[in-house]
Amino acid sequence: MYLRSQDLELVYCIATAGSVTGAAEQLHISQSAVSQRLRKLHERTGVRFFERLSGRMQLTDAGVRANAAAERVAAELRAAERDIGAIVQNSAQQLRIATECYTCYRWLPFVVRDMRERHPSLTVDVVPEATDTPAESLLANRIDVALVSNPLADARLEEHGLFTDELLAVMSADHPLAQRSYLAPEQFTGQTLILYTGNRHAIVDEILAPANVNPAEIIQVRITEAIIELARAGQGIAVIAAWAFDDLGDRENLAAVRITRKGFVRHWRAVVGPGCNPKYVDSFVDCVSSIGGDIRRHSWRQQLRREEPHAGTKS
Repeated sequence: MYLRSQDLELVYCIATAGSVTGAAEQLHISQSAVSQRLRKLHERTGVRFFERLSGRMQLTDAGVRANAAAERVAAELRAAERDIGAIVQNSAQQLRIATECYTCYRWLPFVVRDMRERHPSLTVDVVPEATDTPAESLLANRIDVALVSNPLADARLEEHGLFTDELLAVMSADHPLAQRSYLAPEQFTGQTLILYTGNRHAIVDEILAPANVNPAEIIQVRITEAIIELARAGQGIAVIAAWAFDDLGDRENLAAVRITRKGFVRHWRAVVGPGCNPKYVDSFVDCVSSIGGDIRRHSWRQQLRREEPHAGTKS
């Protein structure tokens, strides 16, 4: 003998309603269908779960035991529904962010501030573990949105343009290239580069590789202050955003030189995962775009600290 979940549901509905007619209403099927299911249950198991007494369906001892199990299953299902509803509700009010560049943490707190001002019930979490794997993290629903400048090129992900910034070559003021107005790709030949992402940096893919230029060495350093101090000490050329250079408290003995005559510009995008709540996408894009415009100004940090949160899309 074996019982199925549908059997417990049938016993529970008949016991609760006290009749086949009432069970049929609960199950949204015909009275004859309920009678047929009960008959087949009795035949399959060889056990009678109900007896008809005084025109009412009464549980047998076996029926009492089956109904007790059914009540526990029903209670557990109701609890699961409540818990899942709470999870969905909390998820709907959460935004998990990652960025492929650690320097963005210099201004990302202002984005978090503005989002919380616009959506007081929203929880905004920054997920640094997803820095190196934004596409995989989005598709695995570990984050909701990633800030990237390198193309992810995945049709399953939605992209929104944000802002552009310029990357500069930062070196010791005593470096032989420090006085140049700009650096052509070939001038990086034989140089030591200090980069956040090592060989995966945009300057390697977009400037050096197309020109068949090979630096002497690429040193990967993930901390802005360490990158700057290595460059200041003459250990190589750092490549950082102009706004990150402007944000340095101490720029003594440093030189910042443009990369190529036209400058080396990155195009930032917000890449949205399939599980992201669309309610917050426009607000987030607007907040980041606004701050992307602000950080082009000198002393942008002081300006952002003094300004009220940006106006824009409301929840």
